[in-house]
Amino acid sequence: MRPEPRYTSLPNIMKAKKKPIEKLTAEELGVDLKPRLETVKVTEPPKRQGGAKVESVDELVGKLKEAGLA
Repeated sequence: MRPEPRYTSLPNIMKAKKKPIEKLTAEELGVDLKPRLETVKVTEPPKRQGGAKVESVDELVGKLKEAGLA
């Protein structure tokens, strides 16, 4: 048996419309809004080099070893 969703009744919707909304500030809630991170430096990533086609798996493994990836 699937649970049925609970729908709000019309009188409760009308009561909710009349209820005042209390606005609180961060200080009232005890929340500190000052930034915790500091940006030290922003740089562009290095330009990508063009890819190269290889003829065999052995050649691919050799190129990966040259690049220090294997």
